[in-house]
Amino acid sequence: MTDMDRILRKFKEDTITALGDNLICLLHHGSRAKGEAHDESDYDVIAIIKEADDNIFQAIRNLFERNPRISSYVLSVHDLETLPKAHFLEFMHAKPLYGKIRVEKPTVEDVKQYLGYSRREEMHRIRHYLLHPHSREKKAKYIYYGLKSVYIYLSFLAFIESGRLPPTRRQTIACFKHRKECSIGVKLLRILDSWKSYKGKVAKNPDRYLFMLEKFFRNASP
Repeated sequence: MTDMDRILRKFKEDTITALGDNLICLLHHGSRAKGEAHDESDYDVIAIIKEADDNIFQAIRNLFERNPRISSYVLSVHDLETLPKAHFLEFMHAKPLYGKIRVEKPTVEDVKQYLGYSRREEMHRIRHYLLHPHSREKKAKYIYYGLKSVYIYLSFLAFIESGRLPPTRRQTIACFKHRKECSIGVKLLRILDSWKSYKGKVAKNPDRYLFMLEKFFRNASP
C-alpha cells in the first residue's frame, strides 16, 4: 500500500465514522488522482453529503485537523441542485473512495457561460493583486492558484471544442501547444507542470507572472 493509499484510506474511515448516514459519496480528484502531483500537492477530495448544518461543518473541520494534507470540496444534495452544471466536469476523472453519485454531463453552452463568468472573476482578482499593495509572499501564493485556474479554463475550453475533457495537464497542453492564440496559456500550464523548479523564481518576481496571468484572462474567450 502506498502513502497515498494509506492517507486516503484513513480519511475515508474517519469521514464515515464522523458523518455516518449523512455521507453519500467521497471522490478523489486533482493532481494526485491524475498522477501529476508535486511534493506540496494536497489530496483533493469531493465530499457529497445529504444535508449541511453547523454540527456537520464542525465534524468536517475536526476531520481536517486529523488529516491536514486533505483538501476537501464539500457539497450537499441541495448544493448539487443549484451548482452551475459546468462544475460537474470536475467529477469526470475523479476516483470513487466511497459510495457513488450520478451527475448530468454539462452542455457546451453550460460550459461557455461558466467560462465567461470565471474569466471575469479571475481577471479582476489578478488586477487587484497587480494594482494594490501586497507582499511578494502573498502574490506568489496566489499565482499558484491562478495557474490552476488557467488549467481549468483550458481543459474546459478543450471540452467545448471536442466534447472531451483532457484528463491531465500534459494532455491539455497537447490540445493547444500549436495554437498561437493560446501560447501564453500553454506557457503558464508548463510553469504549473514544473512548479518545483519555478517556485523560487515566482517568489522573487511575482509581478512577472501576474502580468502573464492577466494577459491570458484578458484575451481569453470560449
